[in-house]
Amino acid sequence: MAKCPFAQWRPITGPSGHNVGGPYKIVHHTTEGSSAAGAFTAFATHRSDPHFTVDGTTVYQHIDTDLAARALRHDAGTPETNRDSAVQIEVVGFAGAPKRTATLKNVARLCRWIEQTHAVPQAWPAGPPKPPVRGADPGGHRRDPAIWGNQGGHFGHSQVPGNTHWDPGYTAVEADYVLHATFDADGAATNRDDPRVAPLLARAAVPATEYAPEVMDDHDADAGEPDGEGGNGDNRP
Repeated sequence: MAKCPFAQWRPITGPSGHNVGGPYKIVHHTTEGSSAAGAFTAFATHRSDPHFTVDGTTVYQHIDTDLAARALRHDAGTPETNRDSAVQIEVVGFAGAPKRTATLKNVARLCRWIEQTHAVPQAWPAGPPKPPVRGADPGGHRRDPAIWGNQGGHFGHSQVPGNTHWDPGYTAVEADYVLHATFDADGAATNRDDPRVAPLLARAAVPATEYAPEVMDDHDADAGEPDGEGGNGDNRP
């Protein structure tokens, strides 16, 4: 059993089965909504649970990380996604907008726990996810099946083979922070002056406002897996 000690346990529809490949990797999504509660409703409707949902106050865990989640699309005959040892995090926010600092702090702390628990390299094998261009999909995402299937590390949903969503839309500053910020056992930051961490902490506050991004709706239906693995819903409240 692999449950994060600082997460709040909140099962929704359960895992999609056991992992059938690897190595372990972390996949970053955005909920395309402004609240964790709205995301939970979408997960229940679409059977699209990630392992974790993270906002500015709480890390919620829905599925044991030794089992597979449901938040990626996987069509029959295509490279494995959910069950390729992909630990999935839904970040409350929008791909087309800046993410709140408090939320990213919780994401980074969670990532350090996943890395330690599952020996995930602290790297972006396909490069950092592409940031939005004027709030919209920048295009040109690298979804290389060889990288995905053979390298552990961090991936954006935008970098998963067989998927078309472009989240998380991290800026370079956000991508550096979630990869390099470190914390003590109580969750206090330990490397605030690190040049890969400090720029995010120094930026202006991100307002907690609604934002209308480009719709990302390629995962509206169950992917038809024999074990009941579903595709990711639109994840909007």
